Amino acid sequence: MFDRPKKTPLPKNGLPRRGVCRPLLRRFRRSQDGATAVEFAFVVVPFLMILFAIFETALMFWTSQVLEESLSQVSRSLVTGQSRTLYTGSTGAVNAKKFRDNICELAPLGLIDCSKLYVDVRVYDSFASTASAGDPLAGGSLDTSGFTYVQPQGNDIVVVRAVLDYKLFLTSWASSALANIKPAGSGRRGIVVSMAFRAEPFVSSGATPPPAGS
Repeated sequence: MFDRPKKTPLPKNGLPRRGVCRPLLRRFRRSQDGATAVEFAFVVVPFLMILFAIFETALMFWTSQVLEESLSQVSRSLVTGQSRTLYTGSTGAVNAKKFRDNICELAPLGLIDCSKLYVDVRVYDSFASTASAGDPLAGGSLDTSGFTYVQPQGNDIVVVRAVLDYKLFLTSWASSALANIKPAGSGRRGIVVSMAFRAEPFVSSGATPPPAGS
């Protein structure tokens, strides 16, 4: 009496083409499982690189500031003539070492590695002649072989230099812009602090003081 509905013939593999494939595609498209982890993996690497670079740069500038302040305080003895009683070694190298040690004592938190700090104290006839001191980082190589300590006398023009062979900690693998000591990729930067001044007109030992009003 009633016609039976005709059955849709199945494909050769026995599965309807649209009845299974479309729901699978919809579920795959709508699924959000693991999306956050994948997005975080893409973002975390550049984020950490930028964060480490910020910390590295800040630590380097802080170390430079500490070195400059420590050098300034220790150099006051050169201005006033007190250095003649503090640095009485037989050679310039001995006095330079003691001068360096005094700088390291003022540095907080061990920011300055004293074994990699080099100081040079020299006197000149004029401020114009101080340009002959040279650059210890010329050519990208750290050369402190000529560093010494010369005891200043009253009214001498004094140039004090301190060079720290600073090791980059966090980004030594990627700090080619910060490193300035060869070879490339060494992760080393030479931090140079210098100052020039005229010593006070103190009287050296055994010298005759200048007449009043001169």
